[in-house]
Amino acid sequence: MDYSEAFTYVDKNDSIEINDKGVNNYMDIYDYMYWGDYNAQIQALAEKALPEKWSFEDKEDNSILKNYLKYTFNKLQDEGKVIETDTYCVFNTGLFSHYYVPIYVYGELNKNTAENAARWYFKGFKDEYELGNMDIESDFPERADYFSNPDRLVFNWHYKINVNYKHILDDLNTSQRLPDSIKNSDTPLETLSGVITKAIQKVTANYKLAVPHYYQNKIQLLIPLYFGKNKNPSIALVLNLMKNGYYQATTCLSMEMAYMDARLIAKPESNWLIAENIIETE
Repeated sequence: MDYSEAFTYVDKNDSIEINDKGVNNYMDIYDYMYWGDYNAQIQALAEKALPEKWSFEDKEDNSILKNYLKYTFNKLQDEGKVIETDTYCVFNTGLFSHYYVPIYVYGELNKNTAENAARWYFKGFKDEYELGNMDIESDFPERADYFSNPDRLVFNWHYKINVNYKHILDDLNTSQRLPDSIKNSDTPLETLSGVITKAIQKVTANYKLAVPHYYQNKIQLLIPLYFGKNKNPSIALVLNLMKNGYYQATTCLSMEMAYMDARLIAKPESNWLIAENIIETE
């Protein structure tokens, strides 16, 4: 699976904020900074940060961490939290070292633009003490903020849920995420409706089953959908909170996509959204 699409997939129900030039309103992290051996740098970050599963299955490609850093940087740009001076730039990864201090990306002005057009040259993942040793000012940038509206982080069982069955079953991209029990069923709507009804009953009984994730500049909730006797969920249903007090179940995500998006906010602590339990799809 191409994990670059896990967060950026757009269906007909979604919209993206664009600027007057008609492009995404942020600079990609790969264009912003010259990283050299990017895989090696990401591995260094994985080792510096608190221990966490950053790859699916038995792979060691750090695909989760790469996705996390890429879209965290986009959020920091939206919030104006990337610090730039005439000589260096700094931004907060949102991760913490083994000593529970924040980790920052530090870059210096790229003077060799003939080699690479990026304005900044990566110079390491630094903590506050290391930046202080370099005479970097102590007012370090904050991490990305996903908590401006706490109501979106917790499921409210009082709210009605409207399900977009047409999109889930008929949209080509979304329907491919459904398990074979739905794809091969003579009554896919009835089967899917029963699974979703049971999932809603479970999250109503235990609101902690709903995991927040960040997508298209907004917080949404994910709830697990179990098919048959499977102990692990096959897909996650997306709940979008509307201003008038109800949820729109807009689409469903593969488990890889769900984890990628949820990890942007925090490491999921739910007993169903666990990186170790997720099997990659093609």
